[in-house]
Amino acid sequence: QKMQGDKPVRCVRRADDGNRTDVEKDVEHLVPGDIIFLEAGDRIPADVRILYCTDGMEVDNSALTGESMPEPRHSKTEKESQPPTEARNLAFFGTTVLKGNATCLVHATGDSTFLGKIAQSIKTSYVKSTLEIQIEHFVHFIAIIAVFVGLVSLGVKVVQKAAPADTIQYTASALFSQVPEGLLPTVTISLMFASAEMVRRKVLVRKIDAVETLGCVSVFCSDKTGTLTKGEMTVQDLVICKSAASITTEGMNVIVRETGYKWPKTASGTCQNLSVCGLLNNGAEVKVDEEGNDLWTGSPTEVAIMRACAEIQGGKEGAKAIRSAPENTKLFEIPFNSENKWMLTVHGQAGARKSFAILKGAPDRVLKFCSLSDAAIKVIEGEMQKLMSDARRVLAIARRDITSPPMKYEGTGPTDCNFPMKDFEFIGLYGIEDPPKDGVAEAVIKATRAGVKVVMVTGDHPDTARAIAKRINILPENATEEFAVVAGVQLDTRVPKGDNFGDDEPEDNVKWWKKVVSQARVFARVSPIHKQVIVQAYQKYGYGGIGDICAMTGDGVNDAPALKQAEVGVAMGIRGTEVAKDAADIVLQDDDFSSIINGIEQGRLCSANLRKSIMYTLCSKVPQFAPTLAMVFGVPEALTIAQVLLIDIGTDIWTAIAYAFQPAESKLMARAPRHPKLVKLADWGVGVYSYCYVGIMQTFFCWFMFFTLPGIMKIWSEGKDAPESDEDHIVALQGKTVYYWTLVMGQIAAALSTTTERQSLFTYGLPNMMLNLAFLFEVVLGVAAIYVPFMHGAFGTWNLPTADVLKPISALVIITLIEEVRKGIFRYLEDRGMCSWCLDVAKNPDMMSEDGSTDSDGSASSSYDSEDSDEDEEKVRKKPLLVC
Repeated sequence: QKMQGDKPVRCVRRADDGNRTDVEKDVEHLVPGDIIFLEAGDRIPADVRILYCTDGMEVDNSALTGESMPEPRHSKTEKESQPPTEARNLAFFGTTVLKGNATCLVHATGDSTFLGKIAQSIKTSYVKSTLEIQIEHFVHFIAIIAVFVGLVSLGVKVVQKAAPADTIQYTASALFSQVPEGLLPTVTISLMFASAEMVRRKVLVRKIDAVETLGCVSVFCSDKTGTLTKGEMTVQDLVICKSAASITTEGMNVIVRETGYKWPKTASGTCQNLSVCGLLNNGAEVKVDEEGNDLWTGSPTEVAIMRACAEIQGGKEGAKAIRSAPENTKLFEIPFNSENKWMLTVHGQAGARKSFAILKGAPDRVLKFCSLSDAAIKVIEGEMQKLMSDARRVLAIARRDITSPPMKYEGTGPTDCNFPMKDFEFIGLYGIEDPPKDGVAEAVIKATRAGVKVVMVTGDHPDTARAIAKRINILPENATEEFAVVAGVQLDTRVPKGDNFGDDEPEDNVKWWKKVVSQARVFARVSPIHKQVIVQAYQKYGYGGIGDICAMTGDGVNDAPALKQAEVGVAMGIRGTEVAKDAADIVLQDDDFSSIINGIEQGRLCSANLRKSIMYTLCSKVPQFAPTLAMVFGVPEALTIAQVLLIDIGTDIWTAIAYAFQPAESKLMARAPRHPKLVKLADWGVGVYSYCYVGIMQTFFCWFMFFTLPGIMKIWSEGKDAPESDEDHIVALQGKTVYYWTLVMGQIAAALSTTTERQSLFTYGLPNMMLNLAFLFEVVLGVAAIYVPFMHGAFGTWNLPTADVLKPISALVIITLIEEVRKGIFRYLEDRGMCSWCLDVAKNPDMMSEDGSTDSDGSASSSYDSEDSDEDEEKVRKKPLLVC
C-alpha cells in the first residue's frame, strides 16, 4: 500500500474511551473500520464503502478495468446480486477520485483488497511453456537414439577386440555424433529473430518462448474496446429532416460516413442546421497540446459530436467561428444529468429581443418537448431502431426560438424554467458508436483461414457486441447457433466447483460448456472473473476435448488472472496497466488486433523453421551410423569419427542455425495450427522423414559411391582388417573421402528438401541468403578436406579424381528431385481435400461439419455437436489419416 503515496489520510476512529477521535494516518496504517475522507484528486488508499458522497461523484477505475471512462459513485445500497466490482457504492484501492468528495468506511486493506487478491492470484509457480515441453520430449527421444548407437558402437569394438582407449573414444564419439549440436543456438536465434520481427510489427515479446506458443494458438479471445474497435466514440450516422411537416411524407435523410471515415460532400449543405446545433449545444473543447496536436477534451459522446460537426463545417476553424459568433453566445445552460437525460443551452446576444434554445439528449426524452404528430414520431422511432440494431448509441437534438426572453434565464428542469420548454422543432439524430479499427475485419478472416477461432469477450451489451462482431467477420450474418452469443449472466451458474474445471464437474455443466466452446463467438456483459473461466473452459473442453491453446487480451488489473491463465497472455501497450503487462507474455504496442494476427504468423514461422532445422540435422545420423554396423560384416571403415565431427560441427551446425532466417511458405497461414499435444515439434513423422526416408537415401548413395570406387571391393573381399600395401591404404582413404563427400552432397540435398514442407522449391526459390552461404561453406570445406594436404592427416581423407568428386553430385540432384515429386503428390492430394483435410480434422475436430464436409478453405462450416462429443471424438481418432 505504500506505493499509493506518502500523503497521510484523514480518518476517524473510536478512542479507547468510546469517543470519536480525528487522526491522520499513513496509508499503510489504515485498518478495516476506519472512516476516511476523500476528495477530487485523491488516490483511494483501501477498498471502501461509500457512506456519503456529493452528487455526481466520479472515480477513475482504469487502474483496475483498463477502461478510461469515468464511473459514477453514490452511497445508496445496491442489490445483493450485484457483483462487488460493479457496485457503485464501493471504491477500490489504487483507483482515483475524479470529481466530488466522499466519506467512506474502510473494509479491506493490503492483500485483502480487490487489487491485492489479484496480485496474489498471479503469483503462481513457474509453468513450463509448450516449447520447453517439446524440446524436453525431443531431448529424451535423441537420448534414447544416442544411447542405442553408443551401445552398438561399443559392441562392434568389443567384437573387433579393439584397444580399450580406442573403444572408449570411438563409442563416445559415436554417441555424441547423434546429438544435434545446432539445436540450442538454432532455438535461441530463431526465437530472437522472431521476436525482433514481431517488434517491427508492434508486438513486444516479454517471454521469448511465447513466440512459438503463439504459433500454436487455436482460440483467440479478444477484448472489443480499443483492440477490435478504435476505443473512441465516433458519429457514424446523421439523420435529418427538411422540416417537421415533411417527415411523414418525405421520410428522413440518413447521411453515413464514407470509407475512410469522411463525410459526403453534400453533408456540408444538408446537415448545416444539425451541425451548428451540435457545435453550440456541446461541452467539449478543442485545444492544442505542446506538440501542436489537437487535444479534444470532454465526455466521449460530446467529443464525438463536436468532431463530426466540426468536420462538416470544414474543420476546427469553421467550428470556432460558429461558436464565437456574437449571435451564438451561450446565455444559459442546464447540464446533462441522469434524471433528465438531456442537456439544454440558450444562445443569442445579451439584451437582444430574440434568442434560441437547443435541446440534446435521449431521443425518448427530447421528442416529448417537440411538436410532432404521432405519425412523425413513428417514422423517427423507426430510424432510431435501425441505428440501434447496428449497435449505434442514438441522441436526438431539437431547437426552438425564444421571442420574449426573460431578463435572466433560470431553472433546472421543465417544471421550473422561466422560458418555454415545449414546441421544439425536431432537427435530427446522431448515430454514435465505437467503430471497428481499419484492417480488423481482414485480420479476422486471415485468422479464420489459418484455423484460429476469434472470440469477442466484452463487457458491452449483447446487441452491441453482436452487431460489431458481424461487421468484423467474427459472427456470421446468418448465425443461428444457440450459443453464438453468450451473456455473462449465463456464466454465473456455470463456473467450476474449484479454481479450475476438473473431472468431477456435473454432467450437464460439461455438456453445456462443450456446446459453448464449440459454438460461441461472442461473450457479452462479462466480468473479469468470467474471462478466466472462459479461458479455462476452452483449455479443458475445446479442440474436441483435447483442450485449445488459448490466447487472451486484457488491459486492466482485473484481467491479470485471465492473462496468466491463458497459454499466451496479450496486454495492451497503450491502455494497459502495469499489472496486466507484468502478467502477460506479449504486449501489443499499438493495441491493434491486426498486429497480433501478424504475430501468430511469425510464431508459426518460428515453429516451422525449428522443425525444419531438426529434420535436416537428423538426416545425416543414419549414414553416419551405417559404417559402424557395416564393420561387423568386415566392410572397411567408411567414415572416421573425425569426419563425422567435421560434418556435424564444421557444416551442419551452421546450416541448422541458418534455418532461423527462413522466410515463410506461401500456405503457412492456410493450415490449421499445430497442436502440441497432437503434433510434437519433433514427432514420429520427423523421425520417419529423417531416419527412414532421406537418411536411407543418403545412406544408399554413400554406399553406392563407396563400393563403386576402384579397389574397395578388393579390400573387402580379401577380408583385410587393415590395408597392407600403400596402394590399398590410399584406396581406403579415398573410400572414406568419397563416402564423406557424398554425405556432404546428401546433406545439401536434405537442406534443400527441408527448405519447404509442401511448396515446390522451383516456386519458392532460395530466398534465405544465410542458408545459401552455409551451402557454399559446406562445399568449400568439403573440397578443402579432399585437396588440402594438412587436412588429410587430421580427417583421414585423400585426393580424389575429378570424376569421383563430380559423381556424388548426382546424389544431391536425385534426392532433391525425389522430394519434389513427393511434395507434388501431396500438393495434388491437398488440393483435392485428400491430405491436409484429414490431418487438419484430426488436429481440430471442430473443423468437421455435421455432414462430414469442410469449407473450401479448410475453415469450419458448422459447429461441433457436444451432445455426441465422445462419439465424435472417437470417430475422428479412428479415422484413417494420410499424413504428409
